Amino acid sequence: MIYYAGPQSYRNRLERVYNSISGRFMEIGSLVDKHSDKLDNAFGHFMTLVVQPSRRDFPVLSIFVDSEGRGFCGLSNSSPFETASALYRFGKEEAEELREAFMDFFGDTELTFQRAIFQTPLKLYFLSYYGNERLLKREILKDSLRGKEYFRLPEVVDGELIDICIKNYRKWLEFPSGEVFIFPVQNVLKIAFGLPKSERNVDKSVVMELSRLFRSEVTKKYSVLRSASVTPDMRIDRPVATVFEIDLVKAREILPALPHLYEFYCGCVERTLTSMIDQIENEFPLKKCGD
Repeated sequence: MIYYAGPQSYRNRLERVYNSISGRFMEIGSLVDKHSDKLDNAFGHFMTLVVQPSRRDFPVLSIFVDSEGRGFCGLSNSSPFETASALYRFGKEEAEELREAFMDFFGDTELTFQRAIFQTPLKLYFLSYYGNERLLKREILKDSLRGKEYFRLPEVVDGELIDICIKNYRKWLEFPSGEVFIFPVQNVLKIAFGLPKSERNVDKSVVMELSRLFRSEVTKKYSVLRSASVTPDMRIDRPVATVFEIDLVKAREILPALPHLYEFYCGCVERTLTSMIDQIENEFPLKKCGD
């Protein structure tokens, strides 16, 4: 029996991936048995194949297979390699043979393959998943008993939300006054504000201090926005003024307003700088040097 969770618009896509590779599940799962003497028997283990475009501009598709040859495929914002330590890594040569199975899902784009054994629980939030019913319901039950919702997120994810993740997946968005980096990770979206464009010759550390004040005041008043920070997995190669975080399910509410929010932020910074510089120029209580 098969179990699926997630928007119906993605069911067929995951089903085709599952059907194209499930015939090899016994072979794939045998690798868990092969290394069982070195694994902690108190936990379950999955032989895992992680597939993603080499540009890392699309959510991650992973195939999980247990020692009994039962498996499922899951779509997520994060890679299992970002949320857990791999117990054993394997070469990608055999995975390359499966490239054709993923062409329908990713299209004609260069893909990267990684294989490893991971210990359960996976601690990975899924956008959708498709696979063996008994296996998935077992993992869902484990989640519930631990008070976690890694496998429950698809219940509140629809096609529009996944499309938002794909459209903005770990990308810089350009606006008139600057740029913003969108970083979907697990069940949240990080929103990193780039430095505002300005003709003023002001040290960027000043702008960043003002940005921290802006974030502090905003997050006090609007709980949907939370303070966050730049992390190594974001791979940001340029200065960032401040970072917010929102729940993924709030993306429909926040992202359409993002252009206005960022321009508002830039305006606040510019007006603060202008006010201070003008007051120093015109109202400073001491005489200028040389007067």
